[in-house]
Amino acid sequence: MVVTVFSPKGGVGKTTLALALAKVLSETNKVCVLECDFSPGDFVSLLDLDKEKNIVNACLGNYKACLQKPAGERFDVIVGGFPDMQESLKYADVEKLIDSLSGEYDYVLIDLQPQISEVTVPALLKADRVLFVLEDDISAVSRTVGMLEYLELHGFLDVNKACAVINKVKGKKKYITAVDLGIPVIYSIPYLRRLSEYKDKKMIKHARSLKDALFGLKKEKSLLRRLLNGFKRVKQKN
Repeated sequence: MVVTVFSPKGGVGKTTLALALAKVLSETNKVCVLECDFSPGDFVSLLDLDKEKNIVNACLGNYKACLQKPAGERFDVIVGGFPDMQESLKYADVEKLIDSLSGEYDYVLIDLQPQISEVTVPALLKADRVLFVLEDDISAVSRTVGMLEYLELHGFLDVNKACAVINKVKGKKKYITAVDLGIPVIYSIPYLRRLSEYKDKKMIKHARSLKDALFGLKKEKSLLRRLLNGFKRVKQKN
């Protein structure tokens, strides 16, 4: 399954959330995170990885040689590139890479840059889920609404596959409740003070809940609750 994590506005916690999801999913699945970002990407510095094993070399050469595993993690990563590197790639190159990765991994998470270009569109069209990340402020909400309209108008997004998560919520929501995004908001994450990195226990806790919301999973009821429900059904029959 391919899940693209996207926001038209930087600084909303998109990369942190993508990596936290990867950590949670990799506990029981084979996971790869593709940084489809030429702005440049943050993975090299955040995860202390080799910048030469990037998306461009993965597309134009042997992608397996560009896979890296961050220290202490179970998931693999292909890091992003720099602004001038986009000229080396075409739509078909990125599409082929995504197809190759999705054939090898249970989950391919794509951390997509805020700007849309020919080589980033495959990350939207090949996705089984597109998760929009935004904050509850007027700038993030208005940009998201505008981007959704643009993507749908140009056929770059199937809105039926799109959903949203509200990050860094402080108190009662103001703007998101007054606007119809056109896609469901499946989860909200409160503002987490002194959040150090994606591996922070508080972020991982919310990533688990977001995973369940994203894939439609329901928590299994406790054994006691299931037994009580069973007794109720028997009593009703009698």
